Amino acid sequence: MSTTSDDRSAGGIAAPAGDRGGILEVFKREPVALAAFTIVIFSMPLWIPVLGGYEGLATLIVIWGIFVLGFDILLGFTGYLSFGHAAFFGGAAYVTGFMYRDVSDNVIVAFVASQVGTLILAVVIGLLAMRRTGIYFSILTLAFAEMLFAAALSIFAPLTGGYDGMTRLQEPNLFGVKMDGLTIFYIAAAMLAIGYAMALRLRNSPFGVMLRAIKENPMRLEYTGINVWRYKMAAFIISAHYAGVAGFLMVTYEPYVATKFLHWSTSGEVVIMSVIGGVGTLVGPIIGAGFVLYFQNVVQAVIGEQWRLILGLVFVFVVAFLPGGFVDLARMVWKATGNRLRARRHNVPDMELTETKYGTEERLR
Repeated sequence: MSTTSDDRSAGGIAAPAGDRGGILEVFKREPVALAAFTIVIFSMPLWIPVLGGYEGLATLIVIWGIFVLGFDILLGFTGYLSFGHAAFFGGAAYVTGFMYRDVSDNVIVAFVASQVGTLILAVVIGLLAMRRTGIYFSILTLAFAEMLFAAALSIFAPLTGGYDGMTRLQEPNLFGVKMDGLTIFYIAAAMLAIGYAMALRLRNSPFGVMLRAIKENPMRLEYTGINVWRYKMAAFIISAHYAGVAGFLMVTYEPYVATKFLHWSTSGEVVIMSVIGGVGTLVGPIIGAGFVLYFQNVVQAVIGEQWRLILGLVFVFVVAFLPGGFVDLARMVWKATGNRLRARRHNVPDMELTETKYGTEERLR
């Protein structure tokens, strides 16, 4: 099996010689995937109640979907696991709350301010954390997020409200239109659809190829003269902005800023959602977000606190037997029906096997 230079750079597997279309096939699939994704997302208020959910749950799934989508750009593309993404989610939430409380109730003003704040925070943390890899990077991001959490409860307590969170916010509006109910849902859904489209284009762009190459072998890229750090920093900032958008939307949806938004448990939830859904697949983490939130808000009402035990068992099962998450489960079912699959490398580093286009397994070289 032969590979092109781009495939070798990204550690990928070239398509068999009999395949036609190449990059054109990608462009043909992309609009179809985006259209299907958009239809499913925008129709959530119609089918979520059928599953026992409610309108507000659809909004929460969309907001967290934006959060985990950005997280997947960092972890899935570059392999950098952040335990401190709550810093950007919570940081943007606090900036948004400050704008609604003390400056303006206009969502555009709050959105711009939250993204500027996210950019500054991402650059500062990235400049310090992105020079380390592996567990050292993960611990650094966790440390920065916990420092922000501690600061919000202590030295910045007069501004943030301390343990009580930020309250007494003005009701957000967009040119007189109140941001509640289906209005905020459709705005959040539109942002998720745009974010998903951007992530698809990013994945299939030369920049996306470089990020996947960094995940495979950053040292080899450095030997070719490529400034790997700049690519990693760019991915980190892009991922942070997705989290910032989610933080802004969360406060716009519920005009209240909880201290939990900066807590390490928020970062942990994002990791769990991404792993359950399927890291590196873009749509997988969003499915994982919907699954976890459904457990928290619907299943919990039926079985009580035992939902945490069941969710933990699901997480253990996925890590042990489905390293590709629910997306790999769907691929297995699809293959069992006699359909062919495109090659996809597992997201877990110690997994040496992958599927070829025809579903057989071979050792990666």
